[in-house]
Amino acid sequence: MNTSARPNALSLRLSQRQSGEQTLLVLALENTLAEPLDAWALHLDLPRPASAEGNTRQLSRIGSHLEIAPTETGPLMPGALCELHLVIDPPLQRLSDLPTASYLTFGERIFEVELVAHNLPASSSPRPALAKAPAPACPIIPTPAKCQLSAGTFEWEQQACWQLTAEAEPAIEWLHHMLGTAKNQSHTGNLKTEIDTSLAREQYQINVTSEGLVIRASEAAGFTRAAASLVQLAEPNSSGALHLPCLAIDDSPLHDYRGLMLDCARHFHPVAVILDLLDWMALYKLNHFHWHLTDDEAWRLEILAFPELTDTGAWRGQREQLPPQLGSGHRRYGGYYSQADVKVVLAAASLRNITVIPEIDIPGHSRAAIQSLPQLLQEPADASQYLSVQFFDDNVLNPGLAGTYHFLDTVLAEVCELFPGSLVHMGADEVPKGVWQNSPACRLLMEREAYTQALDLQGHLLRHVQNFLSARGRTLVGWEEAAHGEKLKHCALICAWTGNDAVAATAAAGYPVISCPAPWAYLDLAWDNSPEEPGLYWAGTADLKACYTQPPFPENFEGEPVGVQANLWSELLCSQSRIEYMMFPRVFATAEWGWSNNAGSDWGNFRARAAHHLGWLANRGVHGRMLSELD
Repeated sequence: MNTSARPNALSLRLSQRQSGEQTLLVLALENTLAEPLDAWALHLDLPRPASAEGNTRQLSRIGSHLEIAPTETGPLMPGALCELHLVIDPPLQRLSDLPTASYLTFGERIFEVELVAHNLPASSSPRPALAKAPAPACPIIPTPAKCQLSAGTFEWEQQACWQLTAEAEPAIEWLHHMLGTAKNQSHTGNLKTEIDTSLAREQYQINVTSEGLVIRASEAAGFTRAAASLVQLAEPNSSGALHLPCLAIDDSPLHDYRGLMLDCARHFHPVAVILDLLDWMALYKLNHFHWHLTDDEAWRLEILAFPELTDTGAWRGQREQLPPQLGSGHRRYGGYYSQADVKVVLAAASLRNITVIPEIDIPGHSRAAIQSLPQLLQEPADASQYLSVQFFDDNVLNPGLAGTYHFLDTVLAEVCELFPGSLVHMGADEVPKGVWQNSPACRLLMEREAYTQALDLQGHLLRHVQNFLSARGRTLVGWEEAAHGEKLKHCALICAWTGNDAVAATAAAGYPVISCPAPWAYLDLAWDNSPEEPGLYWAGTADLKACYTQPPFPENFEGEPVGVQANLWSELLCSQSRIEYMMFPRVFATAEWGWSNNAGSDWGNFRARAAHHLGWLANRGVHGRMLSELD
């Protein structure tokens, strides 16, 4: 890459070189302005270990955001270059590793800095294009338990006439929303819904003949799953009517829990994006939306008792309390969901028979909350030193402070009032070593409870939260670290995320397990090793075949599996188009494993269905990562 900077932007050239056993990142800044720069600092987001070297000093690091400056004093004259050096580990390997949202501060002034050149290798392979694949005879994802095709089709007019049961009305309303058609109700229509109380929850039956269509289910969720299959099957003909193949389907899910998590803290995703996501989830029969609402980088949920959480914690920028992170830049950036927004999302989820699970991530990943309410959540005498995996040294709630419990009880009371579902996710992941060890308040708590190590305090805090939620009819959900220390009641649901060993070990410890190991369930991972392929790769890469062929529950799993979940972490997901690219087609594998008894057993058929659906989605403006002939 070698281009010119935009007007009024300074230019930055990046190169990597080996210096002994170290990788040196050289940042060559050119002053393209018409004035000298003195006492300046370069700001950039680089979410990996880095340390200043040689003529460079690090002024600060908060999360991904680095502020560096030259050690030598004196102005940088117009047209002059200044090289800054960072030692990094590991080396940059792909375009999405490059520093983002760079800018320079000069007194009170801010100048954007544009990366105009780098020496990362370019990919030699072409960008993927959709492999031509005919639609399988039964193209539905996830594949139905029983699907019997017969000759003929049923023509479905634009003004469809339905004989509807009350339980089916939301499903049929959503069906027409997805098809862009209108529904009419009639006592004589040839589209019928019928209640069959012998069918299990979410089970449905569809019978299509050349004369009409009948859907049977025992309750609303079953009709919604049937509607999803019909949306996938219906195709327009030349006159604008829809036609369905004649067939009989009898279908039900393998697991009751089939989830998708979206991180809205690292980057804010508007309500319209969430509503589209719910449509996609319902289309592929996913039924739990795990909404990651808080983290170090932002707090996204309006809490009426603590307006500071969103007044301060929902925004990042050079002049905000929270600095830029993950490419958000020096301008004010962010957003939050008002309680009215949440009700819109909940209503849409209910229409699609999707349960919404809010996540309030504690005790780690709490920097946005702590910075918003320092008088309540900080202990000035705490001299503990730690660094989280995302490079924060002040992001953990203090279990020894009374303010922590007041904060959590107040927030969770509003959460329970706002979200009607029975599940509340409390995070509990990635609490760094060293935390709480030099906190006077924590020392007193440990003495009182006879705890032998500081990390016992995580279980203490989570047990308080579990009891609080239980008293309100809610079940605590946590990442696998929530089970460490055995302080939670075993009714807590645990999302096992680090790998198959964690899935097996969590079940062996007696906890119900939602399987979401990073190697197949983290859809923010890169597809492959191409430098141009976006995504993280700390847990390797994951293409569609890897996601489909890796069973979510290992052979040594003991216990009753709750279900499966795919996770979309948003460090690199700053737009709906990027969500679509990372989500599709890999979420099809999650849908298959959650629903179908024979998931993972027929790669050829699954790939053909996935290729068909990528084209189907693209025709409707949803653009996933297309499959090449090599995929």
